[in-house]
Amino acid sequence: MRHQNVSTDLVIATDSGVAFPAPDKSKETVSYSKETQTSGLERPSGVHDYYDDLIFEAPAFEWDEEFPVLSYPDGEVTDDFKDDLHNAFHQQTERQRQLPKLPIRPATDQQQSVDEDHEEKHIVPDVTLEQKQEIMFSEDFRKFFDKASRVIERALAEDDRGIDIFVDYKGENLESLEGSDVEGLQVTLQRVFADEKNINSRGISSMDISTHFPELVIAAYNHPEENSNDPGGLACLWNLKFKKTTPEEVFRCHSALTAVSFAEFHPNLILGGTYSGQIVVWDNRVSKRTPINKSQVAVSTHCHPIFFLKVMGSSHAHNLVTASTDGRICAWSLDMLSQPQESLDLTTKQSNKVAVNCLSFPSDNWNNFLAGSEEGTVFAGCRHGNKPGVVETYEGHYGPVTAVSYNPAKENTDFSSYFLTSSFDWTVKLWSAKEKKPLYSFEAFSDNVYDVKWSPNNPAVFTTVDGSGSLDFWNLNRETEIPILKVPLEGSPSASRLLWTPSGQQLLVGDNSGKLHVYDVKEVAGSRADDLTQLEKTIQELRLRSQVTEEAETASAAVMNAHNRLDQLAHS
Repeated sequence: MRHQNVSTDLVIATDSGVAFPAPDKSKETVSYSKETQTSGLERPSGVHDYYDDLIFEAPAFEWDEEFPVLSYPDGEVTDDFKDDLHNAFHQQTERQRQLPKLPIRPATDQQQSVDEDHEEKHIVPDVTLEQKQEIMFSEDFRKFFDKASRVIERALAEDDRGIDIFVDYKGENLESLEGSDVEGLQVTLQRVFADEKNINSRGISSMDISTHFPELVIAAYNHPEENSNDPGGLACLWNLKFKKTTPEEVFRCHSALTAVSFAEFHPNLILGGTYSGQIVVWDNRVSKRTPINKSQVAVSTHCHPIFFLKVMGSSHAHNLVTASTDGRICAWSLDMLSQPQESLDLTTKQSNKVAVNCLSFPSDNWNNFLAGSEEGTVFAGCRHGNKPGVVETYEGHYGPVTAVSYNPAKENTDFSSYFLTSSFDWTVKLWSAKEKKPLYSFEAFSDNVYDVKWSPNNPAVFTTVDGSGSLDFWNLNRETEIPILKVPLEGSPSASRLLWTPSGQQLLVGDNSGKLHVYDVKEVAGSRADDLTQLEKTIQELRLRSQVTEEAETASAAVMNAHNRLDQLAHS
């Protein structure tokens, strides 16, 4: 017996006549003997066969069946051996014909082709500095970068994997989300929005919430600090849905904002009323954050601060309604702000202009309104009709009226005529449009009351904020002398503005330091029959109490006058 190093490289032949080697090129040492050559050759360890990579419906061939090795004794080759060799050759040929026909190239050529394709796909063209700047300043790149940065910022801030961080607020997928109705009144501070970099200690002057995206809130801010280089007007778009602490957008203009509003029926537009009397319009679809349109300051337009700004009407016929301390109410077309379409000057019986601080309309009524003035008088009026203008006056406050709020009850019900007013005289008063004197005065305050708002769910619940930094919750069906709950703002800043979300589940409070406080308020949702019945009884009791108080004050005044006369007679 002799030993010899033999290469075990296998060569596989196909019908096409192309031969290729097996992938493994390793060399192994095999011992064999010419006298003991056998067909039971085992597959060497580590050798990979090409056909192992193919998938057949039938079981794979065994090694000894696919590559049989014939053995024969030394000596002359017999006819039987020739016949066996011939049959084995034909069996092997038939098996090869049944194999799938695959294009086969040498391994070196295949790898070279893959490398060439890889190089072609990853060739980066040379870009000049001018071309780079052109790409970076292009509108498409700006939109991509803006959207991608928002998504990444939301993803980094959110812990809840179920929340949709890809929400786009450019006017697509306009869907409103409704909150759930939960029994009981619960108030918890959810979060505080404050952008110190942009706000720079400005107080919040106005707020509004989007009807298309209820999680979006726009807040307007007062004058900047003295000697500040910041532009006068500033508005921030905040998102209640995500935990991110930065605003979605920051809008600027030339003059401080005194009113701000989303444009109903135009989800991409945001409207602002300025201290100079101009109207400004922003579009969140464009890259610039300065107004795309604004009104002119002229004799026929506003020339004093605008404190009311709202789109009113239907989707087919609507106008922008504004009111200013110049005593004028105007109706505008958003497509043309050069001149108002309608103009109404409010005057008193003495022909004095009404300096409007606030304005309120009943639900689904765009004609009748209530206007609170700097003199402390509330004026009822109408925009159209036989005698447009002031039709009634309500006197009772001794300081400027800061807010007017109609009861959210549906029009033509017994409660739709009730409204609330707040004032610098440290009081909130309940009125009926059918009576000139207030039904009741709430006086449990220690500072100026800056805002009052009815709950959108319960006609007996309202909230107030004052200069002491207190958020007060009132429920007429439970208590009328004091609020049922007092919530002090952190740091005791002066609270300036209130805003309920449409679902009534959250309440927003703006303060004079520029912070926007978001409270979770879950109360009895909607108006149940017993609530309305109880409210009617409560109002009757308040009316009787006011009458008794008025009679007592009248009697006390009469007694005082009598004592004064007696003193005068005694000294004479």
